[in-house]
Amino acid sequence: MFTMDLKFFLITILLGAMTYHVTGYPTGAPIVACEQMRPYHPPTTTTGEPPFAIKITQTFYKPGSEIKGTIYSPTGVLFRGFLIEARLQDASSTDPYGTFSVIDSNTQTQCGMGSKQGLTHVSNTNKTSVNFSWTAPPASVGDINFRLTVVESYNVSRYWLRIFSAVLEDCAKHIDNPGCDGHTTPPNTGSTPPSNQSTESTQHMTTTTQELTTTAGSKIPYDAQCGKTIGCFPKCPSGCDFLVSWQPPLTNRNGDIQFDIKMMVQQTTSLWVAVGLSKTGKMDKTSVAACVTNEAQAVDILSSHNVDHQNIPYTNPKLGLTLIHSSVSGSEISCSYVRQRSANDSNFWDLSELLYLVVGTGPFLQGALQPHSSIPVVSKYRVNFSEASVPNTGDTTSSLVKLHASLMVIAWVFFSSVGVLVARHCKSLVESETMCGVKYWFAIHRSFMLCAALCVIIAFVVIFIEVGGYSQVAAAPGKAFTKAHPILGIIVTALTVLNPLMALIRPAPDGEYRFLFNWAHFLVGTSAHILAVITIFIGVNITKANVNSNVAMAVMGVYVGVFVLVHLAMEIYNKRQSSVKSGYIKFNNMADSSSTTISLQMRSIYYSIHQNDNNRSIKTSGSSVNVQKVESNTPFLQRVLVIHVLLMAVAAFVMVYLIASATQTDQL
Repeated sequence: MFTMDLKFFLITILLGAMTYHVTGYPTGAPIVACEQMRPYHPPTTTTGEPPFAIKITQTFYKPGSEIKGTIYSPTGVLFRGFLIEARLQDASSTDPYGTFSVIDSNTQTQCGMGSKQGLTHVSNTNKTSVNFSWTAPPASVGDINFRLTVVESYNVSRYWLRIFSAVLEDCAKHIDNPGCDGHTTPPNTGSTPPSNQSTESTQHMTTTTQELTTTAGSKIPYDAQCGKTIGCFPKCPSGCDFLVSWQPPLTNRNGDIQFDIKMMVQQTTSLWVAVGLSKTGKMDKTSVAACVTNEAQAVDILSSHNVDHQNIPYTNPKLGLTLIHSSVSGSEISCSYVRQRSANDSNFWDLSELLYLVVGTGPFLQGALQPHSSIPVVSKYRVNFSEASVPNTGDTTSSLVKLHASLMVIAWVFFSSVGVLVARHCKSLVESETMCGVKYWFAIHRSFMLCAALCVIIAFVVIFIEVGGYSQVAAAPGKAFTKAHPILGIIVTALTVLNPLMALIRPAPDGEYRFLFNWAHFLVGTSAHILAVITIFIGVNITKANVNSNVAMAVMGVYVGVFVLVHLAMEIYNKRQSSVKSGYIKFNNMADSSSTTISLQMRSIYYSIHQNDNNRSIKTSGSSVNVQKVESNTPFLQRVLVIHVLLMAVAAFVMVYLIASATQTDQL
């Protein structure tokens, strides 16, 4: 019997698919679509918020009560087919509940017991709206909402799944609902999604139909009631990447508050999106309400708190939270829940306090919230949740992060770049004078490199204080390479400390092993500089820095180009000067005044040099000559060095400015 039923089911699907290619389902959804509520034909990709919604006359039900509603498009989009059912809001069952009555000539009943537990179209003509009437089941079953599938077109297959109405609260469980005790229900004609379902737009239970300031699509529409009847975060009138809203507490709910969060995400499975209430404006000391999805996109709510950078679930994983409705559609996830004002846990913050809002997202794996995939967005000030306010976003890039980045840039882009150049190419400048007992070039090199090392050490300590020890970078999508930043930073710091320690035990200039020190000093210093520059390139792409990475990368690219070109120019110049000095000199024979060219390599001549202002007197065994002094072109080195110092200072200044002025946006 089972085999025959399975064959019949497969044949029905096959025949239905074949029929679709000609006419679709012109006389209503087939019975095989009742469980999954999915047309058996592939759609043109539909993403973002659907252009269709469900209006209902009330948000509560009692056994046997009648509720009327309308399927329509707020933006006037025509549709050709549909299927609607009433199901449990928590998606614990796929069974339909209640029965539909035909009050619109464009509709007919279908599905379930007596073929009356679903409603579908009669013909595939274009429609602007259809009305329906639904009678609640004779006994209490729990909170319910209407689930809708809409076929927008047949010729080019385009349909929308999992569109939900506002939740119909079961009066047996929600005696505090104003309509359940005989009072008038607050109007709610919006379309609000449920929990463990996939769709679209969360509307507020106690607000009227919303006026949207943006079109649906890649952005979440900003609610016109923000700052009036509901609180919202952040302020994004032109469309939001995420939007958190809350209703001031109701007097009959003991200060409990309903929160709604919508977020555009890159993946909708194995994900968490969370609203945190923080005392510090950071991840530490934060009460967290996280809406999580599994591989089937089913949505649940979890309660936890943060200690330092670790997320710790409460003993009761839903402490103080009640999921109202949720949805996943395309790239948007929506979640609505009620949070108790307080709970019996010292880490569950009381809503009567002023608290920062923290919003974040990340992967949900193995039943636990994994580290956030982007830096959470934090409100600029503490929020009073008893008011309908619209707080601005704050700067989540802490002053310690900015100090760390600025010191690293100053160390390597300025101090090290100048110190290395002086030691490598400028030893001939002011060669005969000393500073503090050493030659000028060495005094400058040592001073600049010690400053660089000091900046690096301070920056290293500062960032460890900020993150509380070693911490992995939360890599933004497509930027997994940023995870290498902390490891490279530790290596660079170790090399930076090693080099001056090596210098303390360097052999004398004429020592037998001095050449080994010279090579080791060069290799360690050069490696540290190259790795440091690479680490800075990576660092400007870290989300926590909030730096304009494109501009910062361009500045660093120019810096590298100038640094390399200056080194090449000085290397070529010094090579040419070296070849001149080691070649031939011109001198005059004092006896017969004839000009002779003598190679410096003629070591058989015994001479002594007595330096004059511009001439040198050379005595040989047979004659005395005056030798013309060969001067190096020191103005060239001086000019290039000055230009190099200025350009390095400009590059460092621009980078520090970008870091210091970086602020958090409202994007995750």
